[in-house]
Order: sequence, then structure tokens, then C-alpha cells
Amino acid sequence: MSKSELRQALEAAVDERHCADHPMWDKLAAGELGRNACMGWAVEHYHWISKMLTEATFQICSKAPADVIELELENFHEEEDPDEPHMEIVLQFAEANGADLSAVRTGEGLPTTRSWAAWLKNVAREEEWYCGIAAIRIGTESQSPRLYSRVLPSLRENYGFDEDAIKHFWLHSEVDIEHSNRGFDILDRHCTTPEMKETAIHFARESARMRWFYFDGIYLHYEQGYALQ
Repeated sequence: MSKSELRQALEAAVDERHCADHPMWDKLAAGELGRNACMGWAVEHYHWISKMLTEATFQICSKAPADVIELELENFHEEEDPDEPHMEIVLQFAEANGADLSAVRTGEGLPTTRSWAAWLKNVAREEEWYCGIAAIRIGTESQSPRLYSRVLPSLRENYGFDEDAIKHFWLHSEVDIEHSNRGFDILDRHCTTPEMKETAIHFARESARMRWFYFDGIYLHYEQGYALQ
């Protein structure tokens, strides 16, 4: 199926700062990123999601149409699946790289992580619902297939992780294709004016830039030893 003009513009906005192209991800794909930074990525991912997901989801739902609420709740319940919560899956990778999980769970995350989570919550709270969808589903979640598939060969071959340790990577490289497609479809359906489309593109672009900044923080702190905390 051909992509709409809006989807092409949204994808182009995200690609301007797609984290699959970040220097930290280059090193991970080449098998050159230190285990401390591998751990740090998982720790900060845990803090970002745990600080953002619940509030942002329900702020969007509070002002969105029924089909958007359905999308948001389905995604939320999948992330919070009591039989296999996704946050526990990402912590498996942190633990495989030496993290103390009790310390992680009581921690706060880097300032760059807290900044990105706060920005996403603010968008969901203060802006129109479709801005939150553009920021979270497009600016962030749509990155997952290229982001994670790029490093999976290295995680297996260069680092020797078993499949349980890297489940977050192979799981989200698959399921987030559907999640992001539904986000694109929602915006295609509801963003019917030029102003709405331009606003959605803006928030997708800004979210990708904020995620890049968050990656900068992880790379500086855990790999290059610049103490951000």
C-alpha cells in the first residue's frame, strides 16, 4: 500500500534525528560499546517508561476520540501485562550487564532522562491529543523496528547475549511495527486540516530530537564517564 503524504512527512521528520543513527548505536552495532553503557541504556529506558507511560497515556485518553482511546489502552495493557510486564523484560538486559535491580528500581534516572519524560507528559497534558500521539507513537515508538533490528546481530554475535537477555530488542522490533502503523493510521484519519498535519509533524520531529538528547545523556554518562548525575 502506498503511504499517505502525512505519513511520509512524519517519517521524514523522525529520520532527521533517528536514534538508530546515534553514535552510541553505531558502537553497539559494531560491538564496541562498553557493558556499562549497555547497562545504562536499559536502566534509563526503565526510568523513562516508568516516569512517563501511565500519566501520558491517560492524559491523551482524557480528550481523545474512542478509536484513539482503544489504541492507547491496548498498548498500555500490553506494556503492563501482569504475566510478562515489559519493564521487567528491559531489566533483564540491565541485569545481564551487571545492574543491581533493587538500586535501579529506587533510582531516579539521569537529568536527560527525566527531561525527556517530563516533556512527553507535558505534551500529553497541555496539547491536543493528536500531539501526544505524534510525540509518543510516531516520534518514539515508530523508531523501534529500525533501532532494535540494527543491533540485534551484534548483541548475539559480538556480545554473546542469550535470547532472554535481549528479548526487549527482538520483541519490540516486531510488535512496534503494528503499534506505530496504528499511530500513523490514527493521525491520517483525524488530522484533516493543514494546521493539524503540520502540528503533528512538529511534535513527531521534536520528540525524535528529545530522544536523541536522551541518548546523548546515556552515552556521555555511562560510556564517556562525564558525570551527569
